[in-house]
Amino acid sequence: MIERYLDELSGELGSVGIRGAQRRRILAEAEDHLRESGEPGRFGDPALIAARFADELATSGARRVAWGSVVALAPAGIAYAILFSLPVPWPDITGGRSVPVAVAAAMTMLLAPQISLAAGLLAVAGAWRLRSEVAAPAAAITLLRRRAGVAFAAGATALVAVMVTTYEFSAWLSTWRVALTLSIVGASLVPIAAGALALRRTGALRPQAAGDAGDVFDDLAPVLHRLPLELRGRPWRFCLLFAAAVAMLALLGGGVLNEGPRNAIAEFVAVCAGFAALGRYLGLRPSRARH
Repeated sequence: MIERYLDELSGELGSVGIRGAQRRRILAEAEDHLRESGEPGRFGDPALIAARFADELATSGARRVAWGSVVALAPAGIAYAILFSLPVPWPDITGGRSVPVAVAAAMTMLLAPQISLAAGLLAVAGAWRLRSEVAAPAAAITLLRRRAGVAFAAGATALVAVMVTTYEFSAWLSTWRVALTLSIVGASLVPIAAGALALRRTGALRPQAAGDAGDVFDDLAPVLHRLPLELRGRPWRFCLLFAAAVAMLALLGGGVLNEGPRNAIAEFVAVCAGFAALGRYLGLRPSRARH
């Protein structure tokens, strides 16, 4: 009877994505409890037990990946700071081997890091909100995974764009600059790949708990409630305020009489475009982020 119960539990664990060493460990613990009590019926319904394990493991796994995204993406940020602080200027953008490729790579090299940073910060904010949850709603776990996934994908895309740009302008760059760039970028891709693999492993789990996904207004509630403006339920107002703040920083950084105005407009448009494209997917626009 115990063996039949364990077989049923094993099948239910597999149906929610718990396999390998995790399933063997759970089955071993269940067998110990069953042999001590001698009554499988008191242990609980296998489907409910499997669902509970999936909820708890998926919650802790998604949180770890979200926090780990900061560590995984930090080398990429450092790489950008090093490469673009070197006193060797890049050639004119029309000097690449293929102008369309060079332009596309350069634009990606500028925009993808910002998407990665925003998604990574959202992942951390979501993980902080769920820090005390033992079994978070499945929708909230899915949202957390999405944010981490976008952060990893955009970070890797940014680094690949740097490699493509370096290749495009390799004829204009010194050998040491090319070698240094490729080495730093290659090393920075390793932790991102590790983070993506961790996300894939925890993404195999299928949590079952009901509940809302939450959104950025839930993530930032401790901060937003201190502001004089009402932002909850007004995602585009939130977007425009944030875009204006980013544009102001770009204006000051580029100089009011130099490239500042152009950079400010570009940043404002980029933030609004990113919000429109990824807002619902990343829980920035709550009308469809809740379930």
